[in-house]
Amino acid sequence: MKKQTLLLCITALLVAGCCSQPKEDKPLPTKPDPAIEAQARKEYRQYKQSFKRMRKTLQVPAIHYDFDSVRPPDYAYGVLDKVAALMLENPFLHLILEGHSDVIGTDEYNYWIGASRAAALKSYLVSRGINAERIFIKSYGRDHPVTYDTSEKGRRANRRVEFTFTKREWKSIY
Repeated sequence: MKKQTLLLCITALLVAGCCSQPKEDKPLPTKPDPAIEAQARKEYRQYKQSFKRMRKTLQVPAIHYDFDSVRPPDYAYGVLDKVAALMLENPFLHLILEGHSDVIGTDEYNYWIGASRAAALKSYLVSRGINAERIFIKSYGRDHPVTYDTSEKGRRANRRVEFTFTKREWKSIY
């Protein structure tokens, strides 16, 4: 009888132990990626630069996007107006718009959204009088991230369109 009671108690404890809720793993606090902060400081300086400085350096800050959006953010239009003025003033300049995305989604979708974001900026520049043949669109999808940080801040840093000016003809580049 004692053996049966002992066996019953052990069985009950085992069943109760197996039915308990698993403890949730708390995410470990992560250090922010210094690349995100460095990129943000650089772009802040570029946003604040004058048209004269942009003309001299040909440096344009990247335009960052909300998740799953191809519509340029409101702050982008001031930057795009400076780019349009610069290109109208310098007909020998060509512009490469490089679209990037975060890690969420399929490769096909990320290439598409990167190209769509760059195309939206190209469309705006064309509406400001820039010849469409002077603007080339390239989408990298998620292949060239600023950071591998998968937090919201890290993903936002990767959802961007970057500007590269060149004086070379397209035939010599592509």
